[in-house]
Amino acid sequence: MNLDFFVVMSNLISLFSLIAVGYLSVKSGVLRPEASLSFSSFLLKVTLPCTIFISLAQREYDPAFVHDSMLLIIAGIITYPAMLYISRLLAKPLGVPEGERGVWAFTCAFNNCGFMGFPIAYALMGAEGLALSVMLNITFNVTAYSLGALEIGRDSPGHKAEGLDLKGIIFNGINFAIVMSLVFYFGELKVPEIIAAPITYLSNITTPLSMVIIGMALAHSHGLELLTDKHAWTSSLMRLLVYPVIICMILRVFPLGSNPMTSAVFILIMAMPAASVTAVLCEIYHGNIEFAAKVMFIQNVLCIVTIPLVCMLIV
Repeated sequence: MNLDFFVVMSNLISLFSLIAVGYLSVKSGVLRPEASLSFSSFLLKVTLPCTIFISLAQREYDPAFVHDSMLLIIAGIITYPAMLYISRLLAKPLGVPEGERGVWAFTCAFNNCGFMGFPIAYALMGAEGLALSVMLNITFNVTAYSLGALEIGRDSPGHKAEGLDLKGIIFNGINFAIVMSLVFYFGELKVPEIIAAPITYLSNITTPLSMVIIGMALAHSHGLELLTDKHAWTSSLMRLLVYPVIICMILRVFPLGSNPMTSAVFILIMAMPAASVTAVLCEIYHGNIEFAAKVMFIQNVLCIVTIPLVCMLIV
C-alpha cells in the first residue's frame, strides 16, 4: 500500500494542529486544565465506542476482512510479548535503574492503540483502516493488562499490588462497542438510521477531540523538568522509531497477507506513543508514576515528528 507522502503530511499536520488548539486553549484560559479529565472520560466512554461500533457494524460481511483481522490478531499476540521481553532484556544493559525498568519496558512495548491510534488510522486509511485497528486492539487489551501489568509491578517489589480489575478491563465501553459491532457485523444486521445517525455524529467528534485532549495534557505538564531524563528518551526512541522500523522491515519480507492495508495498519499502530493506560497501571501496581509521566510527555511530543517518518516507510 502506498501512502502518498504529501497526503499523509497534510492529514497529520491538520490533526496535530488540533493539539496546538488544545494547548493554547489551556494556556490562554479558554479551557481549564482539569477539563481534560472530563473530556477524556467523554471520549473513552462515549465517542470512541461510537466510532468503533459504527466502523464495524455498518460494514458488509467480507470473508477477506475476517482473514485480515485474524492475521492482525495473531501478529499482535506475537509482537506485544516479544517487544516486552526484548525491552526487559535491554533495560539493564542500557543502564535503566531498578524501580524504573518495568515502566521503561512497558512504555517501549505498549502503544496508544485506541486513544491516538484509532483517530489517526481513520484519518489516514478510512473506515477499513479503523476497523482493522479495532481488531488489533483486542490483542493489546489481552497482553497489556496481563503481561504488561505484571511488568510494571516489578518496579515495586516491596509493595503488594492490588488485584487486577478484571471487571473494569472487560466491562468497559470500548470492549462493549467491539462486541456489539461484531454481533452486527457477523449477524449482517442493519443499524436503523435513527440510531446510526446520532452515533455517526458522535463518532465524528472522536478524532478532533482526542487531539485537543493531548494538547490540553501537554499544556499543564512541566516540560523542561520532564526533558532531562535520558532513560525516558531511550524508551521513546525504542517505542517511536526502533520497533516500528524493525516491524516495517520484517513485514516487507513477510507481509500480513495479500492486502497491503493490513500491514500498513499494523505498522501505523505500532508507531503510536506509549499507551495512555500506563499511569493507571502504575497507580494500581505501585509503579514509578513519576518516570511514566516523563516518558508520556516526551513520546507525545516526539510522535508529531516520528509518525510521519514511519509513514514514509509504509509501502
